[in-house]
Amino acid sequence: MISVRNLVFGSAFAVSACAIAACGGGTTVVTPGPGPTCSPGETVQMVYPIPGATGVPDNPQQIVFAMASPLPSSWDLAINNSDVLNANTAFTIAGMQTITAGQVPSPSATPAIPNPVYQSVTLASGFTSGQTIYVWLNDRAAANNCTPLGPLGSFTTQ
Repeated sequence: MISVRNLVFGSAFAVSACAIAACGGGTTVVTPGPGPTCSPGETVQMVYPIPGATGVPDNPQQIVFAMASPLPSSWDLAINNSDVLNANTAFTIAGMQTITAGQVPSPSATPAIPNPVYQSVTLASGFTSGQTIYVWLNDRAAANNCTPLGPLGSFTTQ
C-alpha cells in the first residue's frame, strides 16, 4: 500500500533528481548493481555540507569532499533520500573537479586528512525543503561492477 508520506517523499525525490539533471553531465536514476564497494584507495571525507547538518540551504550548489589525492573525473556521486541505495537512487554524471580550500563553501567540516585535496561535484539546482539527502561516491568507469561507497554523510535542507 502506498502511504501519503511515501508518495510525498518519492515525489520530492523525483523533483530533486530532475533538478539535478540540469547540472553539467546530468543525472541518471538507477538501481545500484551488485559487486564489491567502489574503492578510491584512500579515505574520503564529505566536508560540505557538513555531515549531519540541518538547515542546509535548499540549493547547496555543490557537494565537496576532502581526500589525500584527487580522484579521476569518472568518480561522481549518488544521492538518495534514504540511507539505503535503492531504485530511487540518483547518480550525478557531473564528475569530480578539484577546487582550492578557499572555494569550499562555509560552513564546512574540518578534514581529518592532513594536507587534503578538495574535490567538488556541482549541482545546478537544489532539493525540496526539509529533505534529508544521503551521499555516496561512485566510480562511473567501473559501471555496474561496484557498489557506491557510503553513505559518506547526509544533510537536511531548511
